[in-house]
Amino acid sequence: MNMMIIAWFELRRMVTSRSVLINQFLLPLILIFILGNALSGWFGNDQEFKQQPVRVGVVLSPTDGGQLPKSIQALMNTPALQDILVQEIVASREEAEGKLRRGEVDYAVVTPASFDERMGQGDEVKLELLPGRDRNLNLVADTIFKTFIADANHKQAEAVVLGRDKVLAAQAAAPVEATPGPNITIGQLSEKESTYSAAQYYAAAMLIMFLLYSGLMASSSLLGERESKTLYRLQSAPVTPGTIFAGKIIGCTLITLAQAAAIVLGSMWLYGVKWGPHPFLLTMVCVLIALSSMTIATFITLISSTAAGARGLMQAIIIAMTFVSGGFMPLPMEFFQKIGAFTVNHWAMQSMLRMMLDSEVHLIITCVGMLAAITAALSAAAMFMYRKVGYHA
Repeated sequence: MNMMIIAWFELRRMVTSRSVLINQFLLPLILIFILGNALSGWFGNDQEFKQQPVRVGVVLSPTDGGQLPKSIQALMNTPALQDILVQEIVASREEAEGKLRRGEVDYAVVTPASFDERMGQGDEVKLELLPGRDRNLNLVADTIFKTFIADANHKQAEAVVLGRDKVLAAQAAAPVEATPGPNITIGQLSEKESTYSAAQYYAAAMLIMFLLYSGLMASSSLLGERESKTLYRLQSAPVTPGTIFAGKIIGCTLITLAQAAAIVLGSMWLYGVKWGPHPFLLTMVCVLIALSSMTIATFITLISSTAAGARGLMQAIIIAMTFVSGGFMPLPMEFFQKIGAFTVNHWAMQSMLRMMLDSEVHLIITCVGMLAAITAALSAAAMFMYRKVGYHA
C-alpha cells in the first residue's frame, strides 16, 4: 500500500512538471519530424532508381586512325549500357585530364595502340582508367570497365595457354543462348512492405531513446531525495528503504508507458507512421524498454553520489547505445553493428522495424526474445547490486 502511495505521488509530481511534459512528450515528436524530413535521402522509397549517365572520354591511339577498338565499341553498344555510358572521343590524354578537372567528362579511358590485335595474340596490353570528380559515377564506370578488363584478361590467358585457333574453334562450337536470363534479381525484405520510411525509422529510434531517458527521471528523483535531505524524513516514516525505492521506480515506469503511448499515437496521427499490425508485441517491446531503463537507472543511482553525476553518466550511456545501434543514422560499418548487438536499442529497434515491415512473426519474436533476455539480465544484476549497496541517506 505504501509503495503504491509513493508511486502515485511520484506520478503526480512528474505529470505536473512542465519540463517533463516538454522533454519527454513533445520533444520526441519534434525530433521525429525534423530527422524524418532532413535525412529522408538515406532511405529508399517506392520510386525506381534511375542511374545518372556517365560521360566517358575515350582517348584513341593515333596509329589506329581514330577508330575505337571493336571490343570497347561492343561494350559501349551493349543495350544495358547505352543509357549509362555516354561516349566522347578525346584527342589526347592531356585533353582528357583537362576535361576531367573542368567537369566536362565524368570518366576517361586511354586505349593503347592495336588493342584488340595485341590482346588476341596474348601480348601485354594496358587500358588506362582516369576517374573524375564524382565518386558515385566513378564507382559505376570502374565497375563496368574493370569487369571488361577482367574478362579481357581471361580471354587473353586462354589465347596464351590454348592458342588463338583453338579458342576461336571452341567459341564457334559453343551453344548460344537465345534468351539469357538476368544476372541479378531484385528482391524485397518483406513480401508486404518493401522498406520503411525515414519517419518510421526515426519514430522507432526516438521512441527507444526517450523511453531510456525516462530512467533519468527516476535516478534524479532518488538522488534528489538524498541531496535535499528529505530521504531522512521518508525513512523516519514506517516504510522501508526498499518500499521508497520501488515506489519511485513504479511511478516513473507508469509515466514512461504513458510516454510510449503518446509517441506512438502522436506519430501515427501527425506523421502517418505505420507501426505494423502487432500492437501487443509493440506494447511488450515498450514495456521491456521501460524496465531496461529503470534497471540502468538503478545501477547509476547506486553508484553515483550526486544527481548531476548520475545525469551525465546516464546520458552518455544512452547516447552511446543509440549511436552504435544506428539510432541517429544507419551505420554500415561492421564494427559498430557487432557492438550494437549487445545493446537494448539494437534489439528494440530490430523488433519495431520488423513489425513495420510486417515480417514473419517468428522473426519478430526472436528479436523480442533477445530484448527480454537483456532486460532480465539487467534486472537480475540490478537486484543483486541493490542487495549489496542499498538505498539510504
